[in-house]
Amino acid sequence: MLSEGLLYKDDVILTWMRDRFLQDLVLGLKPKSTNLKDSLSRLNLNPYFTYPALALLEPSSSNLGEQEKVLLEEMRDYLQQQIAVHTGSIVFMDDQNRLALLFSWVSKSDLETLQTKLSRQFSLQVNIAVGNPCSQLNDIKQSYKQAVCALQEKFYRGTGHIIYFSELPEYLACYDYPADKELELHEAIKSADSADEIEEAVEDFYHAMLEQGPVDIKSMYELTARLLIGTEKKLLTSTNYDSAYNKLEIMSIVKMHTLQEIKQYVCAFLSGVREVLSYDQKESHRSIIKKTIHHMEQEYQALSLQSVAQKVYMTPTYLSLLFKLNTGKTFIEHLTDIRIEKAKKLLVSTHYKNYEVAEQVGYQDPRYFSQIFKKKVGVSPTEYRETTVMN
Repeated sequence: MLSEGLLYKDDVILTWMRDRFLQDLVLGLKPKSTNLKDSLSRLNLNPYFTYPALALLEPSSSNLGEQEKVLLEEMRDYLQQQIAVHTGSIVFMDDQNRLALLFSWVSKSDLETLQTKLSRQFSLQVNIAVGNPCSQLNDIKQSYKQAVCALQEKFYRGTGHIIYFSELPEYLACYDYPADKELELHEAIKSADSADEIEEAVEDFYHAMLEQGPVDIKSMYELTARLLIGTEKKLLTSTNYDSAYNKLEIMSIVKMHTLQEIKQYVCAFLSGVREVLSYDQKESHRSIIKKTIHHMEQEYQALSLQSVAQKVYMTPTYLSLLFKLNTGKTFIEHLTDIRIEKAKKLLVSTHYKNYEVAEQVGYQDPRYFSQIFKKKVGVSPTEYRETTVMN
């Protein structure tokens, strides 16, 4: 077994131990009897802070995907080498894989410089949310909670800002839905000659919602979903249209981080509605859906709505809307049907194991594949193979 001294000399293990210790500290999981200064010193960390405070740092790009973890590690290394060493601050990852900075309040003016350096080094905007200072390190969990709350304010302020908890406004918990503005928006969609007119109508709608002050962020997501679903039902009833807004698509709204992103999404969606209402576009729509299905048949193993939308020169939102209107299914439902049919053929015609079949048809998680297969076919992949071969 490695001695404690050797453990502290292993960079990977030491980093993990530091993160774990600091995560427990900011979550309030450390016993009050813990000697924090001694513990930090043993981890080769600065134990002395003057009015300690906690900041959370977050890259603003929403398209990082699997690269986000790598980027955060690079940002962490950069902070440790260029900044933390000189200021005595501590950089670590919290339990939600966010970059956290433990610092003395007297050096809070350095946050702006820190943000500028990060933005230049990594060519992206960085959000920084800052909790209030504490009188002692044992109370840092309060500053951490406040920083988490402050980070949510990016919804209204947008990206690339330093947001202090002490400056947060009070959100309105209850709000009356502006049904009259929704009607005006519907009329604007029907009469709009350009995307700019729709964008202006969307701005008016959200301005009306926020007239009395900022609304609770969760409520904003709910109100947006209500607008989109209501628009479909009221404007597309004559087209024999069944709602494309299943739970999956509503979740895509919730994953948007700023009000500006939501507005852009709503504008794209409503522009799609306007196009659907245009009779002259119907033949063109059929051709686009035909091409879309062809791509799905050929590339079902590694395919997404975004990738197909690029190939048919449409926004994902508009293509999703058209696909549901023309086929009666959502894009993901049709893609799932294709994958399951391909899987059935592989189960009968090859000796592939279930996880290999899953990978062949585009599922990286074999358990999820089995769940989807049973839901669609009524039996598990193994049962299907056995019964089909016997027959």
